[in-house]
Amino acid sequence: MSLPTPDALRAAASRLPRLPSAPEANGPIAVAVSGGADSVYLLCALWADEAVRPRLRVLHFDHRVRGEASAEDARFVAALCVALSVPCVLGSREDQGAASEADLRSARDIFFAEQRQAHGFELLCTAHHLDDVVENALLRLARGAGLAGLAAPRALQEFRDGHRRWRPLIAAGIAKSALLASLQAAGIPWREDATNALPVAARNRIRTWLADGGEAALGVGYAEGFTRSARIIGEAQTALASWARELGCVVSVAGTMPVGALKDRPEALAQECLREFLHHHGLNDPSAKSLLPLTSAIVAGSDARSAVRGVVVRVKAGELSVLTEAPSFGPSERRLPMGSPDDECGLLAEVVDVDAPLWVSLSRGDISPAKEVYVVAPVEALVWRGRREGDRYQPLGSPGSAKLSDLLINRKIPAERREALPVVLAGSEILWVPGLPPAESSRLAGPTKGALRLTWLGLCLG
Repeated sequence: MSLPTPDALRAAASRLPRLPSAPEANGPIAVAVSGGADSVYLLCALWADEAVRPRLRVLHFDHRVRGEASAEDARFVAALCVALSVPCVLGSREDQGAASEADLRSARDIFFAEQRQAHGFELLCTAHHLDDVVENALLRLARGAGLAGLAAPRALQEFRDGHRRWRPLIAAGIAKSALLASLQAAGIPWREDATNALPVAARNRIRTWLADGGEAALGVGYAEGFTRSARIIGEAQTALASWARELGCVVSVAGTMPVGALKDRPEALAQECLREFLHHHGLNDPSAKSLLPLTSAIVAGSDARSAVRGVVVRVKAGELSVLTEAPSFGPSERRLPMGSPDDECGLLAEVVDVDAPLWVSLSRGDISPAKEVYVVAPVEALVWRGRREGDRYQPLGSPGSAKLSDLLINRKIPAERREALPVVLAGSEILWVPGLPPAESSRLAGPTKGALRLTWLGLCLG
Protein backbone atom coordinates (compact mmCIF):
# COMPACT_ATOMS: atom_id res chain seq x y z
CA MET A 1 0.00 0.00 0.00
CA SER A 2 1.60 3.26 -1.15
CA LEU A 3 1.48 6.55 0.70
CA PRO A 4 -1.33 8.95 -0.22
CA THR A 5 -0.47 12.46 -1.35
CA PRO A 6 0.88 14.77 1.36
CA ASP A 7 -2.39 16.70 1.53
CA ALA A 8 -4.43 13.49 1.79
CA LEU A 9 -2.09 12.05 4.43
CA ARG A 10 -2.27 15.20 6.53
CA ALA A 11 -6.04 15.28 6.29
CA ALA A 12 -6.20 11.62 7.33
CA ALA A 13 -3.85 12.20 10.28
CA SER A 14 -6.01 15.09 11.45
CA ARG A 15 -8.97 12.71 11.75
CA LEU A 16 -7.25 10.38 14.22
CA PRO A 17 -8.36 10.47 17.89
CA ARG A 18 -6.40 12.98 19.94
CA LEU A 19 -3.70 11.82 22.33
CA PRO A 20 -3.09 13.19 25.86
CA SER A 21 -1.06 16.38 26.12
CA ALA A 22 2.69 15.85 26.05
CA PRO A 23 4.61 16.16 29.35
CA GLU A 24 6.67 19.30 29.77
CA ALA A 25 10.13 18.85 28.29
CA ASN A 26 12.91 20.96 26.83
CA GLY A 27 14.02 20.69 23.23
CA PRO A 28 12.50 18.64 20.41
CA ILE A 29 10.19 15.69 20.99
CA ALA A 30 11.72 12.55 19.48
CA VAL A 31 9.46 9.83 18.09
CA ALA A 32 10.73 6.29 17.46
CA VAL A 33 9.13 5.13 14.19
CA SER A 34 9.75 1.67 12.75
CA GLY A 35 7.19 1.96 9.96
CA GLY A 36 4.82 -0.56 11.55
CA ALA A 37 1.20 0.23 12.34
CA ASP A 38 1.83 1.18 15.98
CA SER A 39 4.51 3.78 15.34
CA VAL A 40 2.83 5.17 12.20
CA TYR A 41 -0.33 5.74 14.24
CA LEU A 42 1.72 7.37 17.00
CA LEU A 43 3.49 9.76 14.63
CA CYS A 44 0.32 10.76 12.78
CA ALA A 45 -1.65 11.28 16.00
CA LEU A 46 1.14 13.42 17.47
CA TRP A 47 1.39 15.38 14.22
CA ALA A 48 -2.33 16.16 14.47
CA ASP A 49 -1.61 18.18 17.64
CA GLU A 50 -0.63 21.61 16.31
CA ALA A 51 1.14 22.50 19.56
CA VAL A 52 3.38 19.43 19.33
CA ARG A 53 3.86 19.30 15.56
CA PRO A 54 6.74 21.83 15.21
CA ARG A 55 8.80 20.00 17.86
CA LEU A 56 8.59 16.50 16.38
CA ARG A 57 11.78 14.69 15.27
CA VAL A 58 11.53 11.13 13.96
CA LEU A 59 14.19 8.52 14.74
CA HIS A 60 14.24 5.34 12.65
CA PHE A 61 16.71 2.54 13.38
CA ASP A 62 17.34 -0.20 10.81
CA HIS A 63 18.25 -3.39 12.70
CA ARG A 64 19.36 -5.00 9.41
CA VAL A 65 17.81 -8.35 10.24
CA ARG A 66 15.43 -8.70 7.26
CA GLY A 67 17.59 -7.77 4.29
CA GLU A 68 15.87 -5.64 1.66
CA ALA A 69 12.66 -5.54 3.70
CA SER A 70 14.50 -3.59 6.42
CA ALA A 71 15.78 -1.11 3.83
CA GLU A 72 12.24 -0.69 2.48
CA ASP A 73 11.05 0.12 6.01
CA ALA A 74 13.60 2.94 6.18
CA ARG A 75 12.53 4.33 2.80
CA PHE A 76 8.88 4.20 3.84
CA VAL A 77 9.54 6.10 7.08
CA ALA A 78 11.61 8.71 5.24
CA ALA A 79 8.81 9.24 2.70
CA LEU A 80 6.21 9.46 5.48
CA CYS A 81 8.24 12.16 7.21
CA VAL A 82 8.65 14.12 3.98
CA ALA A 83 4.88 14.04 3.46
CA LEU A 84 4.31 15.35 7.00
CA SER A 85 7.26 17.79 6.87
CA VAL A 86 8.78 16.22 9.99
CA PRO A 87 12.60 16.00 10.28
CA CYS A 88 13.83 12.41 10.24
CA VAL A 89 17.12 10.77 11.23
CA LEU A 90 17.88 7.27 9.92
CA GLY A 91 20.31 4.98 11.73
CA SER A 92 21.36 1.37 11.28
CA ARG A 93 23.17 -1.45 13.04
CA GLU A 94 26.73 -2.11 11.91
CA ASP A 95 26.23 -5.88 11.76
CA GLN A 96 23.51 -7.52 9.73
CA GLY A 97 21.48 -10.69 10.08
CA ALA A 98 19.69 -12.12 13.09
CA ALA A 99 20.70 -11.20 16.62
CA SER A 100 19.28 -11.63 20.09
CA GLU A 101 16.52 -9.29 21.23
CA ALA A 102 18.88 -7.92 23.89
CA ASP A 103 21.59 -7.10 21.33
CA LEU A 104 19.11 -5.38 19.01
CA ARG A 105 17.69 -3.34 21.88
CA SER A 106 21.20 -2.33 22.95
CA ALA A 107 22.13 -1.17 19.43
CA ARG A 108 18.88 0.79 19.16
CA ASP A 109 19.36 2.44 22.55
CA ILE A 110 22.90 3.50 21.61
CA PHE A 111 21.48 5.18 18.49
CA PHE A 112 18.82 6.95 20.57
CA ALA A 113 21.46 8.13 23.06
CA GLU A 114 23.65 9.51 20.25
CA GLN A 115 20.71 11.43 18.80
CA ARG A 116 19.71 12.70 22.23
CA GLN A 117 23.21 14.10 22.72
CA ALA A 118 23.27 15.60 19.22
CA HIS A 119 19.82 17.21 19.29
CA GLY A 120 19.19 17.80 22.99
CA PHE A 121 15.78 16.19 23.37
CA GLU A 122 14.54 15.11 26.80
CA LEU A 123 11.45 13.23 25.68
CA LEU A 124 11.40 10.11 23.48
CA CYS A 125 7.99 8.78 22.41
CA THR A 126 7.51 5.09 21.70
CA ALA A 127 4.43 3.30 20.38
CA HIS A 128 3.77 0.77 23.13
CA HIS A 129 0.05 0.16 23.66
CA LEU A 130 -2.20 -1.87 25.97
CA ASP A 131 -1.47 -5.19 24.24
CA ASP A 132 2.23 -4.67 24.95
CA VAL A 133 1.44 -4.25 28.65
CA VAL A 134 -0.42 -7.59 28.66
CA GLU A 135 2.31 -9.46 26.76
CA ASN A 136 5.00 -8.04 29.03
CA ALA A 137 3.10 -8.96 32.19
CA LEU A 138 2.55 -12.57 31.11
CA LEU A 139 6.17 -13.03 30.03
CA ARG A 140 7.63 -11.52 33.18
CA LEU A 141 5.24 -13.23 35.57
CA ALA A 142 6.37 -16.55 34.12
CA ARG A 143 10.01 -15.57 34.71
CA GLY A 144 9.49 -14.37 38.27
CA ALA A 145 10.11 -10.69 37.54
CA GLY A 146 10.20 -8.04 40.24
CA LEU A 147 7.93 -5.03 40.59
CA ALA A 148 9.85 -2.85 38.12
CA GLY A 149 9.59 -5.52 35.44
CA LEU A 150 5.90 -6.14 36.05
CA ALA A 151 5.15 -2.40 35.88
CA ALA A 152 6.73 -2.03 32.43
CA PRO A 153 6.16 -0.50 29.99
CA ARG A 154 5.04 2.60 31.91
CA ALA A 155 3.18 5.50 30.35
CA LEU A 156 5.98 7.83 31.47
CA GLN A 157 9.39 6.53 32.50
CA GLU A 158 12.36 8.51 33.77
CA PHE A 159 15.95 7.38 33.18
CA ARG A 160 19.13 8.08 35.10
CA ASP A 161 20.62 10.16 32.28
CA GLY A 162 17.76 12.66 32.57
CA HIS A 163 15.69 11.71 29.54
CA ARG A 164 12.16 10.36 29.73
CA ARG A 165 10.20 7.96 27.57
CA TRP A 166 6.59 8.79 26.97
CA ARG A 167 4.17 6.14 25.75
CA PRO A 168 1.04 8.14 24.90
CA LEU A 169 -0.88 5.15 23.50
CA ILE A 170 -0.76 3.54 26.95
CA ALA A 171 -1.72 6.84 28.57
CA ALA A 172 -4.67 7.09 26.16
CA GLY A 173 -5.77 3.47 26.78
CA ILE A 174 -5.38 2.45 23.13
CA ALA A 175 -5.21 -1.22 22.16
CA LYS A 176 -3.81 -2.68 18.93
CA SER A 177 -7.23 -3.41 17.45
CA ALA A 178 -8.34 0.20 17.96
CA LEU A 179 -5.31 1.76 16.31
CA LEU A 180 -5.52 -0.64 13.35
CA ALA A 181 -9.18 0.24 12.86
CA SER A 182 -8.37 3.96 12.99
CA LEU A 183 -5.55 3.66 10.45
CA GLN A 184 -7.71 1.62 8.09
CA ALA A 185 -10.62 4.04 8.38
CA ALA A 186 -8.31 6.98 7.68
CA GLY A 187 -6.56 5.23 4.77
CA ILE A 188 -3.10 5.55 6.31
CA PRO A 189 -0.69 2.76 5.25
CA TRP A 190 2.01 1.04 7.28
CA ARG A 191 4.69 -1.62 6.89
CA GLU A 192 4.30 -5.23 8.02
CA ASP A 193 7.14 -7.19 9.63
CA ALA A 194 6.54 -10.81 8.69
CA THR A 195 8.73 -12.06 11.56
CA ASN A 196 6.13 -10.83 14.06
CA ALA A 197 3.85 -13.65 12.92
CA LEU A 198 6.44 -16.43 13.28
CA PRO A 199 5.72 -18.72 16.27
CA VAL A 200 9.38 -18.67 17.32
CA ALA A 201 9.68 -15.91 19.91
CA ALA A 202 7.74 -16.37 23.14
CA ARG A 203 6.16 -12.93 22.71
CA ASN A 204 4.80 -13.93 19.30
CA ARG A 205 3.26 -17.10 20.71
CA ILE A 206 1.59 -15.15 23.51
CA ARG A 207 0.29 -12.61 20.98
CA THR A 208 -1.23 -15.39 18.88
CA TRP A 209 -2.82 -17.03 21.93
CA LEU A 210 -4.38 -13.74 23.02
CA ALA A 211 -5.66 -13.00 19.52
CA ASP A 212 -7.23 -16.46 19.24
CA GLY A 213 -8.99 -16.47 22.58
CA GLY A 214 -7.82 -13.78 24.96
CA GLU A 215 -11.26 -12.34 25.64
CA ALA A 216 -12.81 -15.79 25.97
CA ALA A 217 -10.21 -16.77 28.57
CA LEU A 218 -9.70 -13.47 30.40
CA GLY A 219 -12.89 -11.51 29.76
CA VAL A 220 -13.73 -8.41 27.74
CA GLY A 221 -11.50 -5.48 28.65
CA TYR A 222 -8.70 -7.61 30.09
CA ALA A 223 -6.05 -5.29 28.59
CA GLU A 224 -7.38 -2.35 30.60
CA GLY A 225 -7.26 -4.50 33.73
CA PHE A 226 -3.65 -5.51 33.11
CA THR A 227 -2.72 -1.88 32.51
CA ARG A 228 -4.39 -0.73 35.73
CA SER A 229 -2.57 -3.45 37.70
CA ALA A 230 0.75 -2.50 36.08
CA ARG A 231 0.23 1.13 37.14
CA ILE A 232 -0.49 0.10 40.75
CA ILE A 233 2.57 -2.18 40.77
CA GLY A 234 4.65 0.70 39.43
CA GLU A 235 3.49 2.94 42.25
CA ALA A 236 4.39 0.24 44.79
CA GLN A 237 7.84 -0.16 43.24
CA THR A 238 8.43 3.60 43.40
CA ALA A 239 7.46 3.60 47.09
CA LEU A 240 9.84 0.73 47.85
CA ALA A 241 12.67 2.44 45.96
CA SER A 242 12.12 5.59 48.02
CA TRP A 243 12.16 3.56 51.24
CA ALA A 244 15.41 1.85 50.16
CA ARG A 245 17.10 5.21 49.58
CA GLU A 246 15.97 6.43 53.00
CA LEU A 247 17.68 3.36 54.49
CA GLY A 248 20.89 4.18 52.62
CA CYS A 249 20.68 1.21 50.24
CA VAL A 250 22.24 2.85 47.19
CA VAL A 251 25.05 1.71 44.91
CA SER A 252 28.39 3.22 45.91
CA VAL A 253 31.10 4.59 43.64
CA ALA A 254 32.90 1.26 44.11
CA GLY A 255 29.85 -0.59 42.78
CA THR A 256 28.79 -2.13 46.09
CA MET A 257 25.54 -1.62 48.01
CA PRO A 258 25.08 -1.63 51.81
CA VAL A 259 22.09 -3.80 52.73
CA GLY A 260 22.58 -4.33 56.47
CA ALA A 261 19.59 -2.07 57.20
CA LEU A 262 17.34 -4.57 55.40
CA LYS A 263 17.65 -7.27 58.05
CA ASP A 264 14.17 -8.39 59.16
CA ARG A 265 12.59 -6.03 56.60
CA PRO A 266 10.02 -7.24 54.02
CA GLU A 267 11.45 -9.50 51.33
CA ALA A 268 9.89 -7.25 48.66
CA LEU A 269 12.16 -4.43 49.84
CA ALA A 270 15.22 -6.68 49.66
CA GLN A 271 14.17 -7.75 46.16
CA GLU A 272 13.86 -4.13 45.05
CA CYS A 273 17.34 -3.26 46.33
CA LEU A 274 18.87 -6.37 44.81
CA ARG A 275 17.33 -5.75 41.39
CA GLU A 276 18.47 -2.12 41.46
CA PHE A 277 21.98 -3.32 42.30
CA LEU A 278 21.95 -5.89 39.48
CA HIS A 279 20.57 -3.34 37.00
CA HIS A 280 23.49 -1.05 37.85
CA HIS A 281 25.84 -3.87 36.83
CA GLY A 282 23.94 -4.68 33.61
CA LEU A 283 22.41 -7.89 34.97
CA ASN A 284 18.79 -7.40 33.93
CA ASP A 285 15.80 -9.76 34.13
CA PRO A 286 17.40 -12.32 36.49
CA SER A 287 15.44 -15.42 37.37
CA ALA A 288 13.67 -15.77 40.71
CA LYS A 289 15.73 -18.90 41.38
CA SER A 290 19.02 -16.99 41.15
CA LEU A 291 17.77 -14.23 43.47
CA LEU A 292 16.32 -16.43 46.21
CA PRO A 293 19.59 -17.21 48.07
CA LEU A 294 20.56 -13.53 48.04
CA THR A 295 17.22 -12.08 49.15
CA SER A 296 16.89 -14.69 51.89
CA ALA A 297 20.38 -13.85 53.17
CA ILE A 298 19.73 -10.10 53.07
CA VAL A 299 16.56 -10.43 55.17
CA ALA A 300 18.24 -12.89 57.56
CA GLY A 301 21.38 -10.77 57.89
CA SER A 302 23.55 -13.68 56.74
CA ASP A 303 26.02 -14.29 53.89
CA ALA A 304 25.34 -15.94 50.53
CA ARG A 305 26.40 -15.98 46.91
CA SER A 306 24.60 -16.85 43.69
CA ALA A 307 25.31 -16.98 39.96
CA VAL A 308 23.27 -14.41 38.03
CA ARG A 309 23.66 -14.58 34.25
CA GLY A 310 26.94 -16.42 34.77
CA VAL A 311 28.29 -13.74 37.14
CA VAL A 312 28.84 -14.37 40.86
CA VAL A 313 26.97 -11.95 43.15
CA ARG A 314 27.70 -12.00 46.88
CA VAL A 315 26.15 -10.58 50.02
CA LYS A 316 28.64 -10.57 52.88
CA ALA A 317 28.72 -8.60 56.12
CA GLY A 318 25.71 -6.57 55.00
CA GLU A 319 27.12 -5.57 51.61
CA LEU A 320 26.26 -6.60 48.05
CA SER A 321 29.09 -6.96 45.54
CA VAL A 322 29.87 -8.54 42.18
CA LEU A 323 32.88 -10.83 42.37
CA THR A 324 35.58 -10.57 39.76
CA GLU A 325 36.43 -14.23 40.25
CA ALA A 326 34.89 -16.55 37.72
CA PRO A 327 32.39 -19.18 38.87
CA SER A 328 33.46 -22.81 38.64
CA PHE A 329 30.61 -25.03 37.46
CA GLY A 330 31.88 -28.51 38.23
CA PRO A 331 31.45 -31.67 36.12
CA SER A 332 27.81 -32.56 36.86
CA GLU A 333 25.35 -32.17 33.97
CA ARG A 334 22.28 -29.89 34.13
CA ARG A 335 19.46 -29.64 31.63
CA LEU A 336 19.54 -26.48 29.49
CA PRO A 337 16.09 -24.84 29.37
CA MET A 338 14.67 -23.51 26.11
CA GLY A 339 13.52 -19.94 25.55
CA SER A 340 14.70 -18.33 28.79
CA PRO A 341 18.20 -17.64 30.16
CA ASP A 342 19.82 -20.12 32.52
CA ASP A 343 21.15 -17.79 35.21
CA GLU A 344 23.66 -20.23 36.61
CA CYS A 345 25.60 -20.70 33.39
CA GLY A 346 24.58 -17.55 31.47
CA LEU A 347 23.28 -19.40 28.39
CA LEU A 348 20.15 -18.78 26.34
CA ALA A 349 18.89 -21.52 23.99
CA GLU A 350 16.23 -20.71 21.38
CA VAL A 351 14.72 -22.35 18.31
CA VAL A 352 14.92 -19.96 15.34
CA ASP A 353 14.64 -19.99 11.55
CA VAL A 354 17.84 -19.27 9.63
CA ASP A 355 16.72 -17.48 6.46
CA ALA A 356 18.82 -16.73 3.39
CA PRO A 357 20.21 -13.34 4.57
CA LEU A 358 21.19 -14.80 7.94
CA TRP A 359 22.78 -17.80 6.24
CA VAL A 360 24.89 -15.44 4.11
CA SER A 361 26.00 -13.57 7.26
CA LEU A 362 26.94 -16.83 8.97
CA SER A 363 28.82 -18.05 5.91
CA ARG A 364 30.84 -14.81 5.78
CA GLY A 365 31.69 -15.04 9.47
CA ASP A 366 29.81 -11.82 10.32
CA ILE A 367 28.56 -13.36 13.58
CA SER A 368 31.33 -14.28 16.01
CA PRO A 369 30.99 -17.69 17.70
CA ALA A 370 32.41 -16.18 20.89
CA LYS A 371 28.93 -15.16 22.00
CA GLU A 372 26.41 -16.72 19.60
CA VAL A 373 26.14 -19.81 17.38
CA TYR A 374 23.51 -21.39 15.13
CA VAL A 375 23.54 -25.18 14.97
CA VAL A 376 21.47 -28.28 14.24
CA ALA A 377 20.94 -30.36 17.37
CA PRO A 378 18.13 -32.19 19.21
CA VAL A 379 16.83 -29.69 21.76
CA GLU A 380 15.49 -32.43 24.04
CA ALA A 381 19.05 -33.72 24.55
CA LEU A 382 20.63 -30.37 25.52
CA VAL A 383 22.59 -30.30 28.77
CA TRP A 384 25.50 -28.27 30.11
CA ARG A 385 28.28 -28.71 32.65
CA GLY A 386 31.73 -27.46 33.58
CA ARG A 387 34.90 -28.77 31.96
CA ARG A 388 36.13 -32.30 32.58
CA GLU A 389 39.60 -33.71 32.27
CA GLY A 390 40.09 -35.09 28.77
CA ASP A 391 37.25 -33.12 27.11
CA ARG A 392 37.74 -32.93 23.35
CA TYR A 393 35.67 -32.23 20.23
CA GLN A 394 36.00 -31.24 16.57
CA PRO A 395 35.30 -27.50 16.06
CA LEU A 396 33.58 -26.34 12.90
CA GLY A 397 36.03 -26.30 9.98
CA SER A 398 38.75 -28.27 11.80
CA PRO A 399 40.21 -31.45 10.25
CA GLY A 400 39.82 -33.42 13.47
CA SER A 401 39.13 -33.31 17.18
CA ALA A 402 41.37 -31.62 19.73
CA LYS A 403 41.58 -31.24 23.49
CA LEU A 404 39.26 -28.56 24.80
CA SER A 405 42.03 -27.20 27.02
CA ASP A 406 44.31 -26.72 23.99
CA LEU A 407 41.55 -25.02 22.00
CA LEU A 408 40.92 -22.52 24.80
CA ILE A 409 44.63 -21.76 25.12
CA ASN A 410 44.98 -21.29 21.35
CA ARG A 411 42.07 -18.84 21.40
CA LYS A 412 43.91 -16.87 24.11
CA ILE A 413 40.99 -17.06 26.52
CA PRO A 414 42.40 -15.98 29.91
CA ALA A 415 43.08 -18.86 32.29
CA GLU A 416 40.93 -17.32 35.04
CA ARG A 417 37.93 -17.28 32.68
CA ARG A 418 38.11 -20.85 31.39
CA GLU A 419 36.43 -22.45 34.41
CA ALA A 420 33.53 -20.00 33.98
CA LEU A 421 32.71 -21.32 30.51
CA PRO A 422 29.86 -23.82 30.31
CA VAL A 423 30.28 -26.85 28.07
CA VAL A 424 27.09 -27.43 26.04
CA LEU A 425 26.35 -31.00 25.02
CA ALA A 426 23.80 -32.75 22.84
CA GLY A 427 23.57 -36.05 24.64
CA SER A 428 27.17 -37.08 25.27
CA GLU A 429 28.74 -35.03 22.45
CA ILE A 430 30.17 -31.54 23.01
CA LEU A 431 28.16 -29.06 20.95
CA TRP A 432 29.73 -25.71 21.87
CA VAL A 433 31.84 -23.83 24.38
CA PRO A 434 31.54 -20.01 24.35
CA GLY A 435 34.56 -18.45 22.69
CA LEU A 436 35.03 -21.39 20.33
CA PRO A 437 33.32 -22.51 17.10
CA PRO A 438 30.46 -25.02 17.44
CA ALA A 439 30.99 -28.70 16.70
CA GLU A 440 31.51 -29.76 13.10
CA SER A 441 28.77 -32.37 13.56
CA SER A 442 26.23 -29.59 14.21
CA ARG A 443 27.02 -27.64 11.03
CA LEU A 444 24.14 -25.94 9.20
CA ALA A 445 23.95 -26.99 5.55
CA GLY A 446 22.07 -23.86 4.46
CA PRO A 447 18.94 -21.89 5.37
CA THR A 448 17.21 -23.96 8.04
CA LYS A 449 13.87 -23.92 9.81
CA GLY A 450 13.98 -24.82 13.48
CA ALA A 451 17.71 -24.29 14.00
CA LEU A 452 19.12 -23.95 17.50
CA ARG A 453 20.59 -20.59 18.53
CA LEU A 454 22.84 -20.56 21.59
CA THR A 455 23.72 -17.18 23.10
CA TRP A 456 26.30 -16.58 25.82
CA LEU A 457 25.17 -13.89 28.26
CA GLY A 458 27.99 -14.29 30.73
CA LEU A 459 31.41 -12.78 31.31
CA CYS A 460 33.37 -11.02 28.59
CA LEU A 461 35.99 -13.30 27.06
CA GLY A 462 38.38 -10.54 26.03
